[in-house]
Amino acid sequence: SMPGEQDHGMHGFALSLSYPTPAEGQKVFDALAAGGKVTMPMGPTFWVESFGMLVDRFGTAWMINAGKPAQMG
Repeated sequence: SMPGEQDHGMHGFALSLSYPTPAEGQKVFDALAAGGKVTMPMGPTFWVESFGMLVDRFGTAWMINAGKPAQMG
């Protein structure tokens, strides 16, 4: 923030991580969620086996993709 202006924290973006299995993704998701806020629990989607979103205890937004990509077509 500029001197004299209020700090609004991190906003307007999210970091994205991908893991080869839902179990690995869930482990990282749970660790990042500790003390933070889950905005979308890990679960199946049309593009990957498991996906979830959260904001960690420092205010950073995360998106976790885990498992095999969905078969399109």
